[in-house]
Amino acid sequence: MHTRGHSLLVVVGCLAGSFVAVLPAAGQTPGLWSSAKELQALPMSGPAWQSVLDGANQPQAAPDLSNQDDNTNVWVLASAIVWARTASSPYRDKVVAAIETIVARGNPGGSTLPWARQTGAYALAADLVGYRTAAFEDFLRNMAEVFVGTDGRTVLAMFRVRPNNWGSHAFGSLAAIYSYLGDRNRLLEIRDHWVRGVEGTNPDYKWGTDLSWHIDPYNPRQINPAGAIKNGVDIDGVFPDDLRRGGSFQEPPIFTGYPWEALQGLVMAARVLERQGLPIWAYGESAILRAASCLQDRFAARYGSAWSATGDDLWMLPFFDKAYGKTWSSGRTDVWGHGKNAGWGYVLAAAAPVSDPLDSDGDGMPNAWEISYGLNPNDPSDATGDPDRDGRTNLQEYQAGTDPTVYNGKKRRTR
Repeated sequence: MHTRGHSLLVVVGCLAGSFVAVLPAAGQTPGLWSSAKELQALPMSGPAWQSVLDGANQPQAAPDLSNQDDNTNVWVLASAIVWARTASSPYRDKVVAAIETIVARGNPGGSTLPWARQTGAYALAADLVGYRTAAFEDFLRNMAEVFVGTDGRTVLAMFRVRPNNWGSHAFGSLAAIYSYLGDRNRLLEIRDHWVRGVEGTNPDYKWGTDLSWHIDPYNPRQINPAGAIKNGVDIDGVFPDDLRRGGSFQEPPIFTGYPWEALQGLVMAARVLERQGLPIWAYGESAILRAASCLQDRFAARYGSAWSATGDDLWMLPFFDKAYGKTWSSGRTDVWGHGKNAGWGYVLAAAAPVSDPLDSDGDGMPNAWEISYGLNPNDPSDATGDPDRDGRTNLQEYQAGTDPTVYNGKKRRTR
């Protein structure tokens, strides 16, 4: 049984349907996707702003959580961003009206895939405009854990067993929902479940019969491990359960867009969790980066440009650039839109770094952690050190929850 205690957040002045001030707990960055303070520092010009403004001006009166192709969720998120930047009340009114429509409808019907794709954006939007009611909180809890889709599962149950784009979308929405609800226990649970899935301890995923894209079918992972080579083919970063949708392992692979679909959910989850002080970008030897690089760089170069991000996958490129220092979005004007679940890279220009209040040198590693491993809490340069020579910097070891003095590298895997 879950109570409505906000273990992650301190809620001030909670009145039904009114503006609510939400204060972050220690170690968090204010705002689940962004914050009004961050957004108000941004210019209202340029392709990123125009894209989110165009989204906010789309019709939002008929949200349909049962339709996996309905874009109302991301347009509502755009309206929340525009309201947070401009304080123009019609945009907040759109957000509130859409949320109250889905709450009044209750169980939306259909399968858990559209629920997983769409629900999280409403939580992100509500957070941005300060909307909070008991009815909406109950609705979000029901969408996560109570309502059963035509596939016979709740969104949470589906996340636990589907190691593909279904489960990834569920991960993104659940991260947004549990962050909004202040449910730290559930947030840690889903984070740890995903980490096990990319680091090699199967968290009870249910696999299909075609395991041919796995480097090790006896130790299957959601994303193939670093250095995975099969029959001379580099399959490092492959989503085996999504790539099989194109066909069994072969050279060249049959094209499918499902791996990008899986990444949409992971990028959403990663941004939300980072702002909650629980970053996952470095886990699984930077599994998210490896999966994106597999498609954007390696497969596109070897098998054709169709494998690179296009259409509603383009929104992720600025987020990868921000998280990993890539330049995939550099010079492009077509990357500022939305996907199926989230988007709007306009928020990134204002992204505040997540830092511990007891991080004296501002290097991203708390004083207590540095001292415990013999590092200097007043020397920011030690963030890039690698005393165990395993290829992970001290900062990456901290983010991944590993010991910077113990070798964590893995030998190249071949079959």
